[in-house]
Amino acid sequence: MRLIAAMIISLVIFLGIGTYSEIWLSNTAQEISLEVAYLEENIRSHNWEKSTKLIDDIHSRWASVSDRWDIMVNHSEIDQVSLSLVRAAKFIETENFDLALAEVAVIHHLILHIAENESLRILNIF
Repeated sequence: MRLIAAMIISLVIFLGIGTYSEIWLSNTAQEISLEVAYLEENIRSHNWEKSTKLIDDIHSRWASVSDRWDIMVNHSEIDQVSLSLVRAAKFIETENFDLALAEVAVIHHLILHIAENESLRILNIF
């Protein structure tokens, strides 16, 4: 009887941690996505000073979040986001409208894509 109770408790703990991790990953992805969308608006309006500050804020936020995402997410996807952030920062610094906008769109897509891939859905299981 103790073995069954221990297994049930372990299963509940495992599922609880998994659910919490998925919700946290999704929430942080949405928050960063909103910041990236705001950055995109500023680039479209050629507000380069504000865009520089925003990309720095996003980069520092990403540095703190990516350490925790490393546990749950494929490392190559995290590296792609980091590289895109560096490229976007340089494009914004040089005020290159087209490339900055394209790179920000890549960042936006990658962050939402990571959260979608890590969600518990039938399509991700099979």
